[in-house]
Amino acid sequence: MRGRNERGAVSVEVALLVPVLVLVAAGATAGWRLWWASGQVQAAAGAAARAASVVGDSVVAGQTVTAVINADLATAGVHCQNISISQDVAAVTLPPGVPGTVHVQVRCAVGLTDLLLPLPGTITVDTGADEAINLYSRRGR
Repeated sequence: MRGRNERGAVSVEVALLVPVLVLVAAGATAGWRLWWASGQVQAAAGAAARAASVVGDSVVAGQTVTAVINADLATAGVHCQNISISQDVAAVTLPPGVPGTVHVQVRCAVGLTDLLLPLPGTITVDTGADEAINLYSRRGR
């Protein structure tokens, strides 16, 4: 049997532990969402580099990179508040038999609210991808 001076001790312990547990859960969820968003941006950059590597024209390859990244991120539900895409697609104009690589770099500012943190601001995800061009495909149109 508990003494009179221990009355409400469990309530105090719960009142102290619940906010800590909620913060730990929120931090774990935000970390997972950041990891997931980073993976989605990486996947979009890879898909864009692959798509551009099979196009024989550098202008069309550049347009393809932008379209693929925007479509992939929209499909995945990643909302970039600010996105920067840089690309090197000059290798698609090289003659067949000459090795080349397409490089795509994506910088995406993900809002903290998208990471399930009720805070203002963003975290920038910066990633890139390279894709080799088929040595024997027709290029340089």
